[in-house]
Amino acid sequence: MRLWRTIKNHLLPWRGNSHRPHILRRNWLVAFLGLALVSEGVILGHTALKEGPNVFLAAVVRADVIGITQEARTDLGRGELRENETLNAAAQAKAQDMASKGYFSHVTPSGEQPWVWFERQGYNYVYAGENLAVRFNDSKDVVDAWMASPTHRANIAKAQYQEIGVGIAEGRYKGEMATFVVQFFASPAAGVAAGPQVSSVPEATDPVAGAEIGPAPAGSFMQSATRFAANLFTESGPAASWILATIAAVLITVLALTFFIRIQVQPTDLLLPGIAAALAVVLLLGANSKFLPAMTSQSASVSLSASEGDVGEAAAVERANIAFPEHPNQ
Repeated sequence: MRLWRTIKNHLLPWRGNSHRPHILRRNWLVAFLGLALVSEGVILGHTALKEGPNVFLAAVVRADVIGITQEARTDLGRGELRENETLNAAAQAKAQDMASKGYFSHVTPSGEQPWVWFERQGYNYVYAGENLAVRFNDSKDVVDAWMASPTHRANIAKAQYQEIGVGIAEGRYKGEMATFVVQFFASPAAGVAAGPQVSSVPEATDPVAGAEIGPAPAGSFMQSATRFAANLFTESGPAASWILATIAAVLITVLALTFFIRIQVQPTDLLLPGIAAALAVVLLLGANSKFLPAMTSQSASVSLSASEGDVGEAAAVERANIAFPEHPNQ
């Protein structure tokens, strides 16, 4: 009973509160506006992180992808792969091509097969394969997704492969900013220098461009905290939009009840500030609806799997696989 009386006093104009809902008092309106502004900040942050280049969310790093792949091969009883600069360059060229043209496929829009990237870098191979991924924000998530798919896993586990290269690029995919990841596997042709091997000395890093060619440096506390905040913005965007809509609905409902229930007596000292607060929140909602994109989140991964035989292709869906047999160059 006491709880119901409190709710009535705050939300309904009635005799017990002299037809003056507490929620229209100044302190409550200030609190609502503050919450609305915070929610709007979260919404804008969500949109900025989703739509713009972001080094904190796009934390797929070449050295990490290669290192986690090496661990996966070790767990499978396979030998370690050598990181090769020529393969890195080939994979980076393919990643940048997908990012710049906005496609995600083993075959380019002009019909070029994956193996053209090896040839352009002068890499002579006996066997070659490719794994692709897009819309992932973490190196481990990429490799885990590959390992969860038979075609990805077959590439990673193939004993014939001796060398590896990875390319990472940022671009637009299906209208949204996304990280494109290309992983090349190969065995160089016997007696042919396929390119210099990568030194194990740590090099300068650039997560967005995928320039890492050495062990990944340990992240600082500030980097971790910033990435946590970025992820929080990304996850909280839809909830913040819902909060903003709820504030508007509550204020409009209480204002209408206050105006109509006792129309002969209007508490203008409450109604006018309440109308101003409700109008401000409604304007924020309208601006968001008009100028900001819908808050959606999608992910996908695709793999090119290598196994001896003729080249063929299977259907692809979100978070599923495209499978190509291996491309032997014999």
